[in-house]
Amino acid sequence: MTEAEIEGRIRELRERVDDVDLALIHTLNERARIVQELVALKGEAGVALFDPKREEEILRRAVEKNDGPIYDSSMRDIFEMILHRIRDIEIQRSEPRQ
Repeated sequence: MTEAEIEGRIRELRERVDDVDLALIHTLNERARIVQELVALKGEAGVALFDPKREEEILRRAVEKNDGPIYDSSMRDIFEMILHRIRDIEIQRSEPRQ
């Protein structure tokens, strides 16, 4: 490959990464909106908001569905971070505003 071809390919790959990043942002926000709706529904029904069994099921499924190249342990860590950060949003929403 020529230098120009390499630079063009790098540009194409970076654009693809940017597209995937944007899709991740949209998907994570959609997940957060769904969780907000779930929290509201559970609150109305008097159901416990946190379900450790459900969280473990989500983490297990993330590892089971992972086909790499991300290591299973890393995928689990990523999903734990997502779950905790979305839970943080719900905690912040339930705190009284000053």
